[in-house]
Amino acid sequence: MNEIDSNTRKNEFVYLSNRGSAIFKAALEPLGGRLFREGDRSISLLYFDQYGDKYPPAEVEAAYTLIDRQRTIPLDNKARMATLLADAGLLYPRVYFDDANVPDESGSLWFIKDPMATGGKGISVVTREQISTHFTFGCIIQEAVQDLALLEGRKFTLRAYVLVHDGKLYLLPEAITVLHGAMYDPGSSDPMVQFEHSGYMDESSAIKMSVFGEQLISETVMKNLELNMTQVFPAFSNFLKYEKAHTYCLFGVDVLVKSDLTTVLIEINDRPNLVHTRSINEAVNVPMVQALYCVLESEKAQLQKPEAMQFKCIATL
Repeated sequence: MNEIDSNTRKNEFVYLSNRGSAIFKAALEPLGGRLFREGDRSISLLYFDQYGDKYPPAEVEAAYTLIDRQRTIPLDNKARMATLLADAGLLYPRVYFDDANVPDESGSLWFIKDPMATGGKGISVVTREQISTHFTFGCIIQEAVQDLALLEGRKFTLRAYVLVHDGKLYLLPEAITVLHGAMYDPGSSDPMVQFEHSGYMDESSAIKMSVFGEQLISETVMKNLELNMTQVFPAFSNFLKYEKAHTYCLFGVDVLVKSDLTTVLIEINDRPNLVHTRSINEAVNVPMVQALYCVLESEKAQLQKPEAMQFKCIATL
């Protein structure tokens, strides 16, 4: 038995995830993780989403578990998120809850969104003049960011990963690029130009997903994103300073990149999708879950290779 095998056996731990289970398996088994089995009385790492009235195994103690969703859902809810950011003086992009309050800016472009919809569902893109015919009470009206950096002449969105644990804020130094399917026109209301991304799993689709670190602008953008997140997340500190020990939350943060390479927060997902294309899973999602475990079990971080991806602590909440 070699030294690595010996270390893995000594550091064996039990994990369970009911989302992205294949990602957790690929990430944690090389670090000594073993999937929960009936009869186990403890779980070291539990990533369990209770959406749809699902319940984790009864009478099993979990060392690390997700922050109660009642505390994190205000970030996931686009309307609550916008209100909390406005209360903190963070007013860009502008968000309104009533069409009568939107400034009369002729020709301006706006997104109408269902606050709880995901995956690009429940979104319309309209001009100022069209808002009243598309708006439904309960939705939000979000200003379209139009002064954007482009890749191959197209709009792109970044999915970044932010971790909150023990009152600290961490950022993964890598992100995922979602390149939209049509050439960018800042005045277009075409979903393929502005927000549609459901085809990225199809190799023939014009919508592409890639590792952001492959782009020349990535280093500058990620530095700006770090600053952006240290400004944004303190607005949620009352929800995230959780008194229960050994809790955490992994957020999928969607941002746009402006032409000056600064970043603009668009949405936060408190239970993000962790399964993407094979190349993205291998390059970002699997190393991200390994990095997550090594933050929670910091004394076991030596199991990682020195060059492995690591979350960076960027602030205390």
